[in-house]
Parts: sequence; structure tokens; C-alpha cells
Amino acid sequence: MANDRLLPAVPGLAGLLPDGGLRRGSTIAVSGGVEGGGGTSLALAVAAGPSGAGSWCAAIGAPPLGLVAASEMGIALERFPLIRAGGRAWVRTVAAALEAFDVIMAWPVRGVSIEEARRLTALGRERGAVLVTCGPGWPERTDLRLEAVRSEWIGLERGHGRLRARRIEVAVGGRGAASVERRTALWLPSPEGRIEAAPETGFIAPAVIDAGLDAAFAGISDDDTVAVTAG
Repeated sequence: MANDRLLPAVPGLAGLLPDGGLRRGSTIAVSGGVEGGGGTSLALAVAAGPSGAGSWCAAIGAPPLGLVAASEMGIALERFPLIRAGGRAWVRTVAAALEAFDVIMAWPVRGVSIEEARRLTALGRERGAVLVTCGPGWPERTDLRLEAVRSEWIGLERGHGRLRARRIEVAVGGRGAASVERRTALWLPSPEGRIEAAPETGFIAPAVIDAGLDAAFAGISDDDTVAVTAG
């Protein structure tokens, strides 16, 4: 019965989660830090396990997403609707999605109250859905918190090259078994294109990428060539 309450996580993320998977009815906060972003990619990685296993997932109020990169992570695009919602309609839209989807990735709009957040959390718990709040703006404490505190790419050297891999340092905290915060590192993706554990120390000549480029790089594949110049 305990396994029935879990949605699978991709192998690289399973070791970060207290139960080894996404607990149905839980609320998870995912955010990016100030050094290189990475929050959007981390949120997609969270949804990749359930999506690849057959679950329906939805993204509500999301920024522009790199759908090619999402697919390469394991997101089944045919079961991944992107839903636009803003203002006061955002809360109603998330509530409706919690009735219909296994995993809801939601980017909170400004002004979500604690009472509204608690109602959505309670609805997700009742329906057995996983609510993943992305970025800032969620006013309530969550069951689990994943923060990409640092993000580094390899492959860009002296202003040119190809993006080969990305190493993200993740801070994990929350309630219960996750109450003691710990940090770990992930390849997102690895040089082989997988999501997996990364060395705790840095790698050869990491390129420091501005956080504002996170969304732009999210859709870049291994075969793309990127030129970077100083301006």
C-alpha cells in the first residue's frame, strides 16, 4: 500500500527524496538559486519520472519552456498540457487541475494568500495529486523543498563551443524525514544526456552562466552549437 502512494522519480532524483519517489498528496517547492538558475530544469526533472511512467502532468502559468529538452528528460509531451492562467483565475485553474492530473507544476502569481495556498495543499492531499510550486511566490510551507543553489555548464570555452553537460547543486529540505537540510549535486543533463548523481566537487573549467539565460538554454540539444561573446 505504501508503494501505491508513490509516483516514480527518475533514478538521478530518487536518492534525493525521503521516500525514493513523489508521495501522492504532497506539495513540493522547486526554485532556482542566484548562481546560474536551474530551477525550471529541476522542476521538469521532478515531473519526468511520473510522466515517463504514464502519468498526466500539467504546467500552469509556466514561463517559455524548452519542450525538446523536456522530452529528452523524459516528459511525455502528449500527456503534458501547458495551461495559461493569471490573476485571480490562477487559483481556480490549479484547483481544477488537482482534480484531474497526477502532477501539477504551477508558477504562482503575485498575491496568492496563505489561505488559498492551504486550500490548494489540502485539495492536493485529498485527491492524491502532487503539487509542484515553481519559483518564488508560494506563501505556505511545503512538504519538500528542492532548490538549485548553483548551476554550471561545461562545453563553453573562450566564448565558443557546445554545451555538453550541466551540474546543479541542490539543497533539499522540508518536513519529517527531510527536516534536516542537505546538499547534493546532479548532472542535469550528464555528458551522456541522463539525469544522474554528479561529483560533489566542481569539474573542468565550468562556465558561469547568468541566471537570465536559464530559460534560453533549456531547449538546447547536444547537437546545437552556441557562440558566446562578451558585451
